[in-house]
Amino acid sequence: MITTIIFDIGNVLAAYDWEGALRRLGCQDETFEAVADAVFRSPDWKEMDRGVLTLEELLQRFIRRAPKYEKEIRQVILDYSYMARQYPYTRPWLKELKERGFRLYYLSNYGEFGVQETQKALDFRELMDGGLFSYEVQLIKPDRWIYEELLRRYQISPEEAVFFDDSLPNIETACSLGIHGIHFTGYEDARKKLEALLAQ
Repeated sequence: MITTIIFDIGNVLAAYDWEGALRRLGCQDETFEAVADAVFRSPDWKEMDRGVLTLEELLQRFIRRAPKYEKEIRQVILDYSYMARQYPYTRPWLKELKERGFRLYYLSNYGEFGVQETQKALDFRELMDGGLFSYEVQLIKPDRWIYEELLRRYQISPEEAVFFDDSLPNIETACSLGIHGIHFTGYEDARKKLEALLAQ
């Protein structure tokens, strides 16, 4: 019996749109690609989610990859609030699930600075029973230990939980721990798959 639903946040409950943030700053063509490679496509971006470096340490790593674009790199990070936008379906869906008696949690790779800067996009958390951001434990999905910490912290039975994530490797780790995994490719599809699972 499913009693608990766990959600990733980025591209599940809120759009994560770094491309749009770059274009908003006027970055095009060569500048767009250079900043994207230096920041969002770089291995250091995961370290932001892991929460082991200060913001300035991260900025210096990004800038070293493309020193010519220091101004743009600093600007896009300082305008971080534009990177996340809550989906229209998020609050209604969570409210419905809550009214049906499900326990709701989030498990997301998210850095502390990002959480602070995108509070408006994340205000759906008030409808949930709790959750875990990667920076809080300095672990990122798909590391199994972050899942196990969420299960331990909230006394969640894996066989009674279902997990939504837009990343297949993240889903695979959840399934390896006995959690029901649903690969999120869109709201309507996710809703149908959840209802089918609940009907079993």
